[in-house]
Amino acid sequence: MALYRKYRPQTFKEVVGQEHVVTTLRNALKLDRVSHAYLFTGPRGVGKTSVARILAKAVNCLDESISAYDKPCGKCINCKAIEQGHFIDLIEIDAASNRSVEDIRELREKINFSPSVGKKKVYIIDEVHMLTREAFNALLKTLEEPPSHSIFIFATTEIHKVPETIISRCQKFDFRFGDKEMIKENLKAIAASEKVEVEDELLELVFRSSGGSFRDAQSIFDQLVGHLKEKNFSISQAREILNLTHQGEVDNFLEFLHSKKINETLNFLNKLSEKGTNFEQFLNNVISRLREQAIEQVGRGESASETIFKLRIFLRANGDMKLSNIEVLPLEMAAIEIAGRGDSDLVLPEKPDVKPTVKKTALQKTVKDDKKIESSLPKTKKFKSLSSEAKIAILELIGQKNKPLAILLGSAVWSVDSDNLIISVEYPFYRETIISKNNYKLICENVDSVLEGYKKVECVIAKPNDMEADIGEIFELA
Repeated sequence: MALYRKYRPQTFKEVVGQEHVVTTLRNALKLDRVSHAYLFTGPRGVGKTSVARILAKAVNCLDESISAYDKPCGKCINCKAIEQGHFIDLIEIDAASNRSVEDIRELREKINFSPSVGKKKVYIIDEVHMLTREAFNALLKTLEEPPSHSIFIFATTEIHKVPETIISRCQKFDFRFGDKEMIKENLKAIAASEKVEVEDELLELVFRSSGGSFRDAQSIFDQLVGHLKEKNFSISQAREILNLTHQGEVDNFLEFLHSKKINETLNFLNKLSEKGTNFEQFLNNVISRLREQAIEQVGRGESASETIFKLRIFLRANGDMKLSNIEVLPLEMAAIEIAGRGDSDLVLPEKPDVKPTVKKTALQKTVKDDKKIESSLPKTKKFKSLSSEAKIAILELIGQKNKPLAILLGSAVWSVDSDNLIISVEYPFYRETIISKNNYKLICENVDSVLEGYKKVECVIAKPNDMEADIGEIFELA
């Protein structure tokens, strides 16, 4: 059995790193004020579904010799049935594969039936943000007038996709990543139970690779347990087994960026790609290293603006990487944007005499305006940011024919109104590259392909934003 399943917490006392959630739920049990609907939000692998199952145990626990605050007992028939996965009054639904309105209507038809063996009928809907709009509307009617014998527990990693009408009818709990000491202590306990010796350096390695996820840390550690029983098992061997990046590679990459030599930086990433580097993990290590640098700089009373600028760009690349079919592309985009702040060795084509134009049409999809553009955009028109999905799709098509151009475009801000697509860049030589005849033609063709119709494409010089702001926010996100 996988370690993350073997050591899944079975009672509230065993939950690590979510004390703010556990304490509130235990007090609700003690005061007999359990809500009819809960919304558990937070990143993957931090205990959302585990706590949901423990709460289901607690409300159905049969042991009357202990207080409600100390439930579940983990020993009664109901607790054991839930732990073993065959408790008939606990219904777990994966919204990723049961997301239609028909699925929710079927749930509504059955919810009015009283529990068969338990005190409460508990519905756990995982990844609830995957439900369709119609399904959410159907669910809303049930949440407005829920049967007294039912409890809903929704779990999601993407709270922004859950309608406000659903959120407002639930008690919302935010789950957090574990810190280094929490995860290391958790792994030490597992190591002791598995009778393996583990060095602190290895635990540090696992923590950095996990990104703060308890489940990921346990899964990574699981890969190493068999090898840890061997003599002279080294850290370098652990890196090879897990295909992890050496810290020296992260430092080398950051040094190339600091030198602002774009071609050398991209060549370095290409070499990492050839050796099969896990770029998601590599990027997480880069972000962690920059976070440490920023904290050290602030502690010494130095300016951290340059480090925070890099953090912002890499955090954005981290999100884009989940949308890109080319894993390294968002990292390359981030590198060229950072290196391009000063002198670079980027080769630029000649500026054309004329710029072609294209037809105009309405853009089908835009997202919330989350970037303030101070540039030469027309003041009479209202611009919004192009959706990340559309931007990534266009860049991947362009990257198939001109990878450097795609990387350069990735560092720009793309804005739209009903008539125009505006590409805003920080430096004049960026604009000259983009509007060169062949590059501009390639951009227009792929914009048309993704957006299903032409818009007028323009490239302007934008005033850079202030990178000194929101230091606390950067530390929170990293």
